Amino acid sequence: MAAEGSDRQSPGQEVSPWSRPGVLLSGAFLLVLVLLGIVVAVSGGGARHRKTAVRAQIQTPAPAGASSTPSSSTACTLASGAQAVPSAGPPPARWGTVGAMEVPQSPGVYGPERTHGIWSTCFAHSPTGALLAAINFYAESTTGVSAEMVMKRYAVGAPSSMGNNEGLDGSGPVQLAGYRYVSYTPSQAEISIVLQGPQEKTLAVVTTMSWRGGDWKYVFPSGGMPSYEVIPDLTGYVPWGDF
Repeated sequence: MAAEGSDRQSPGQEVSPWSRPGVLLSGAFLLVLVLLGIVVAVSGGGARHRKTAVRAQIQTPAPAGASSTPSSSTACTLASGAQAVPSAGPPPARWGTVGAMEVPQSPGVYGPERTHGIWSTCFAHSPTGALLAAINFYAESTTGVSAEMVMKRYAVGAPSSMGNNEGLDGSGPVQLAGYRYVSYTPSQAEISIVLQGPQEKTLAVVTTMSWRGGDWKYVFPSGGMPSYEVIPDLTGYVPWGDF
């Protein structure tokens, strides 16, 4: 039985975001859901057991030319490094700002090795590289560029047009809260990424990353909607996000 206050949704179901009371999503948090095709009602959930200092939202303006197709970058050269899954605790990294999110970064070890304007690429061919690439994908969706541009740069299998899903100005911060590996092989990683929005609402989204062309890419769900779960706390997950 699911924990009280949690809400699970399968890819084949559709739920109106206004079908239940207590929907508390920031604009930035909603943007993440819109980019992935998720339509979700978040209600209840309880307070997290861990105190998290969430910074005020930081808006990063898109540089000139950001709306055009990103140019190909130089080939990635990071070594694959350790292949152990960091399930006992977060890997060593520093915090950097991408769009409206604070994200872990380790340019010389796990990635991103290359940053051009708002675009960060080249993550290590390892479990930790896949994790940082997945977190970076969500952060890029808060930079103000269109969903289509984010998907074109970071995803495989996404529709050619994302319609009118443009970047939104968030009404509150959204941050990384934790993660849990579902599975990992050198060619594909499946990781449940936990994001926290206002009122300490937490959503765990199963995120699939594929090793393609020398970097990790987000795999757009075939049904347009990944599996997710609204969770009351981080039990069973590796907490990551106190900064």
